Amino acid sequence: MRSSYKFITFFMLLLIFILAITAQHTLCEPQTEKPIVVCTTSVLYSIVKDLAGDSVEAVMIVTPSVCPAHYDIKPGDVETIAKAQLVLYHGFEPWINSLVEASGTKAHVVKIGGPWNTPDYLKEKYEAVANCLQEYLGIDVSSRLEKCLAAIDKTANELKAEAAEIEADKVNVVCMTWVKGFVSWLGFNVVADYGPPEKLSTAQVDELIQKSRDGGAILVIDNLQSGTRFGEYLSSELGLVHVVLTNFPYTEPELVNCTMVMERNAKALFDAVSTYKHGAAAVKLESELSLWKTISFALVAIALIEGFAIAFLWRKLGK
Repeated sequence: MRSSYKFITFFMLLLIFILAITAQHTLCEPQTEKPIVVCTTSVLYSIVKDLAGDSVEAVMIVTPSVCPAHYDIKPGDVETIAKAQLVLYHGFEPWINSLVEASGTKAHVVKIGGPWNTPDYLKEKYEAVANCLQEYLGIDVSSRLEKCLAAIDKTANELKAEAAEIEADKVNVVCMTWVKGFVSWLGFNVVADYGPPEKLSTAQVDELIQKSRDGGAILVIDNLQSGTRFGEYLSSELGLVHVVLTNFPYTEPELVNCTMVMERNAKALFDAVSTYKHGAAAVKLESELSLWKTISFALVAIALIEGFAIAFLWRKLGK
């Protein structure tokens, strides 16, 4: 009995020793953490998410509703950059250099420059980010890149087909400069464009209004991140349909990448054209009804005059 007790005690002590060694080994073993990729905007963030998925921890600095050029650095941004292994930026963020210097980061800081709001430009951005992930983090995203590029091409073909159906090339518009690339790519005829509203002089606004009238514009197309008040004023002044596009994903919950942004923007434009056409048809119908009312009143008046004339002659002849 005593022998059996000793055996059990020995076995329990051995088990505790093994568990302790295993736990110590686990605690001492270096933890493999996901590399942190900091992106200045939701554009770059969405591309990293599309390509790398959960293999990295992607962080966005500027919320999509704010123009990145006007962003005010927050204390937490310095810490975010300091922890990063890779930092991606566009080149129009005036605060990025001071932020990188203040953080003392050892991360690779890479500029992904140029526009992204047309299919070809967007594909270039995906390819550039894919190269960065491979070169600096050793992450191969070639298979996901291929799928993303195919999705962009598919969307582009569908949108161009819809634009052809509504004869976008016959639709004259005025738009904010930063959405002009996409609007022109769809086929719309841009008769005038304008820069940041806060920089427009009174003379420039007057010239823009005149160009819009002379060019027969039917839409005023705004950029959400630049503000929409000027576009509202312009559309009201000219009696045109106001449309607001976004250049950044995540301004709406379902817009998780730039391909979806293109779909959303195209739909907004197509719907605006439809609204204008229905409005124009209603105005035409109202005008025609007004004309027929005028003609009807005129005929009634003529009939009354003729009636009075006949009655007058009848009386005169009767005498």
